[in-house]
Amino acid sequence: MQITDTLDRWTTAVLDALVVAMAGLLLILLNWAVFARFVLNDSVSWGEELPAHILAALTFIGAAYLTRTNEHLGFDAVLRVMSPTLKRIVTGMNLILMGGFGALMAWYGGIAALSFGSRTLISVELPMVLFRGTMAVGGVLILIFCAVRLVGIATGRVSPDDLLPESDA
Repeated sequence: MQITDTLDRWTTAVLDALVVAMAGLLLILLNWAVFARFVLNDSVSWGEELPAHILAALTFIGAAYLTRTNEHLGFDAVLRVMSPTLKRIVTGMNLILMGGFGALMAWYGGIAALSFGSRTLISVELPMVLFRGTMAVGGVLILIFCAVRLVGIATGRVSPDDLLPESDA
């Protein structure tokens, strides 16, 4: 259990830092593009393409991050009023569906990323697979998070209440 907890903390910290870094980079690049265009009257070549690809990558990594932190879209108000047995069943089914989605996302994301081969972005010499591969990475992470939690729910080591987001109240 010690190794699992340590790995979980490291995974969360790395995802947290990655999401913040990607969002920060996006903020800086977009502000610079606007500043260059309207103040310096000199548009940057990557002003639309690079931020769009970073935003797409942030979406997939962010989905994995939200899965890990239990902040993804859900109907937790309904789950909170269920009996413990029904809550365990519904949570298990939800994890199976989410894990299946993660697996499909990883599979098709990998195919899509590999289809770009050695192509690079038009405006900068960055490989397309760097951005397109985040769909596969996000899918794998979602699948792993769901599988670990499903085993925890099935063995009774994890309570469905542990997987609910913090209350807004």
